[in-house]
Amino acid sequence: MAIPKAELIKMINLDEPDYQSIVKKLSTDDIPTLVELSNDPDPAIATKAISCLGLMQSEKALAGLVEIVKHPDAVRRVAVANSLKNMTSEEGVVPLLNKLLDDHDIGVKKFALKTVESGNLSPLKEKVRQMQQEANTTLKALAQQVLQKL
Repeated sequence: MAIPKAELIKMINLDEPDYQSIVKKLSTDDIPTLVELSNDPDPAIATKAISCLGLMQSEKALAGLVEIVKHPDAVRRVAVANSLKNMTSEEGVVPLLNKLLDDHDIGVKKFALKTVESGNLSPLKEKVRQMQQEANTTLKALAQQVLQKL
């Protein structure tokens, strides 16, 4: 049974939520509410819901993250890039990271690169190689660092 939306907001809307403990209390029934909360006008609630989705380890949660990749708010896309570190489905994560690595926002690209690095996602090696041509020197250096580890 899904946790009521108001209760879920109380669980996640803390200064420093213990995401592991929260996710242990959640089920796949809660994923639609988390996806809904990822579009909350309050970015703090939205990003915390996104973090929970990343820890859910389910295709349904991953599908929820797909929609957020298209969100106009870069803060939410950064949260998706970061939350993908926790997903174990390389098959589902690689296409999302591929899109995030093409994002127009530098922060989104940075977190996507860090996720590629932490997951050792070699299918994205060529994309990372191309990022060595970035105009932004920080992204260029990070791409070079990630490439050495892939």
